[in-house]
Amino acid sequence: MIGQSPIKVILADDHSLVRRGLAALLEMGHKYVVVAEANNGEEALLVADKVTVDLIILDLHMPRLNGLETLRRMQHRHPAIKVLILSMYDDDELVAQALRDGASGYILKHSMEEELFEALEIILSGHQYVSPRLNLRSEDTYSDDASEQILTSREKEVIQLVAEGYKTNEIATLMAISPNTAGRHLANIMKKMDVHNRVELVRLAIQRGLVMVQRLPDDFPKDGA
Repeated sequence: MIGQSPIKVILADDHSLVRRGLAALLEMGHKYVVVAEANNGEEALLVADKVTVDLIILDLHMPRLNGLETLRRMQHRHPAIKVLILSMYDDDELVAQALRDGASGYILKHSMEEELFEALEIILSGHQYVSPRLNLRSEDTYSDDASEQILTSREKEVIQLVAEGYKTNEIATLMAISPNTAGRHLANIMKKMDVHNRVELVRLAIQRGLVMVQRLPDDFPKDGA
């Protein structure tokens, strides 16, 4: 358990209503204090670099830098911070991926009110919590893929932007790099993941939990196209 002082929390979710609801729940007592809110993964990382916190409650679906990549970078930069994933996604492989990447817990948004405090108590005591609503097989947390391990953080960011429908020039602008560098990143990614075009890349990235998309771009080919 973390001392007697309030447990400092960052809320990272791109929906302000969710953040406000979480803050209201947490601050009903005096045990937790929300020290910052973040609208996306990049903001969450910047705040964690500047403010000492004990816990981050993190959504998986966020623009630009998704929750999984935010989690990976957070674990690298601030391994002592506990991360509770709060998501609407209940896919077994996605849950397992989050746990492999260092999440201390995973609960679903629609069961937030019932499970939030139980999950927090368990992960702050040093254990892992997964919502009982999730039918996670124990072996899921140990499977992995070698290609994912050799992708750099920048390459994972490129994959996310490709999945969101951005073209190479747009990716270059968003990442503040040259179009040639963006194209080189994309070529390296395709080689490492053994795919030949963006469609194959996005499908494989989604399958392996490397990216989060609520829906594919309008011009993304349908299955069999």
